[in-house]
Amino acid sequence: MNHRNIQRYILPATCALLTGSLGLPAQAVEVSISGQVNRLIMSVDNGEEDGLVHADNSVSGTRVRIEGMEQMDNGVSVGLLYETQLQSNPSDKITVDSLDSDGVGGDVGSGDHFSTRHANVWFKGEFGKVTIGQGSGAADGTAEVDRSGTTVIQYIGASNDLLGSMEYGSSGVTVGEARSSFDGLGRNDNLRYDAAKDAFSFAASIGNGDKVELSGGYAVDDLQVSVGIWDAADSGDDLSGYAVSASWVNASGLSLTGAYSGDDRDGDPTNIYFKVYYCIELG
Repeated sequence: MNHRNIQRYILPATCALLTGSLGLPAQAVEVSISGQVNRLIMSVDNGEEDGLVHADNSVSGTRVRIEGMEQMDNGVSVGLLYETQLQSNPSDKITVDSLDSDGVGGDVGSGDHFSTRHANVWFKGEFGKVTIGQGSGAADGTAEVDRSGTTVIQYIGASNDLLGSMEYGSSGVTVGEARSSFDGLGRNDNLRYDAAKDAFSFAASIGNGDKVELSGGYAVDDLQVSVGIWDAADSGDDLSGYAVSASWVNASGLSLTGAYSGDDRDGDPTNIYFKVYYCIELG
């Protein structure tokens, strides 16, 4: 049996194990495989050197995703999510040396970057949704609300994702060291709870190192608002912070997006972001 066949059996077996452990009657297991390839070509100039770079767009990198879901007779559904990132020459790892070489590290293939983004199981019902495993903390994304439809090329964290490792001239300071969107604590191994009522939503999570995150949101057809706070004082991150972002879009094609966020590291840094977008339909 090759590894592909093994994977086919693992997914249904995992869902069956989940449902069996709950002692609930099960329906058919639904499994889907999806993903994306996201490449870019950038013209880069850091004030001293310039050149063209072929890279994988780290704003939303190339990845593969496996999802499984099973609906119970009592209205409870259970599922799993596994997602891994498979990047060749990731844009956030590009440096000045990459401009005169075959890519990150100087050689074709040495810039390959593989990482697990999500590996979790979840339970969902009238009580809300409970997620266990690696995934986004409750405050992840609270600085990134954006309804313009242009996030793949420009959003609050785009500068770090595109050129986070690039140095400003010969200053010794990189883009990633100078800027941050302060968007929660990212993806962690955690226990997360989500609930929603009409246009309002709420999430809370606790992860390794007692990382605690809380968030709230409001979303209607033309407006979305998100707020989040987090405290990782007992972990290696040793940070607490906050974020609020909002985005409004109008039928005319106008979109306004803004965010304010920060944390309590030395100097109490903050980030203010604002974007105006207008779409014109031709023809």
